[in-house]
Amino acid sequence: MKKTLRNLMMLSLVAGTLSMTSCRETKEDEAAEPMQHEMREGEDMEHDMDHTTGDDVVLNDEITAEFQDEEIASVYQHYIDIKQALVQTDAEMAQDRAKGMIADLETEEGFEDLAASARRISTSTNVNEQREAFSDLTKAMETKLEGALASGEIYKQYCPMAFEGKGDAWFSNVKEIRNPYYGDKMLKCGRVEATIQ
Repeated sequence: MKKTLRNLMMLSLVAGTLSMTSCRETKEDEAAEPMQHEMREGEDMEHDMDHTTGDDVVLNDEITAEFQDEEIASVYQHYIDIKQALVQTDAEMAQDRAKGMIADLETEEGFEDLAASARRISTSTNVNEQREAFSDLTKAMETKLEGALASGEIYKQYCPMAFEGKGDAWFSNVKEIRNPYYGDKMLKCGRVEATIQ
């Protein structure tokens, strides 16, 4: 009995250590970008945002990159708008932003994968389902961003804890982490994985 109890305690300790270190801040001398993490409540998240009038909340993720193609620039702006809604865990806003993307893509060819993912976001009221569709949207967006920039940078960010530890990525205009897969639960969980120039 004591041996079983000791084994259970050791397993609990190991599991706790792994979960705490998977999204901790790393030392500055490590080669990879540091992992940012703070557990935050919803009201603390407001301090990290710039508010505008009405329900239009804008995070510090304004697009500074210049695109060679105006259509890609427009699609990327919609992508950022959807991401920001998911960071805020606002399913209704994510739906609205996805509908905007779909409206822009209706007449365009070669964007079917983006439109399909945006349609899944626009028809769901469940933020977790929207986040799964956003993962697909990110994968489709990546192919559009390759070689699309005229100037500036876009950061590919990654959270190892997303989707029950499978991990997933998203794009941002700033190095500062704002996690769309966890929102205010783990707002700063993630790291910069790559820079697109």
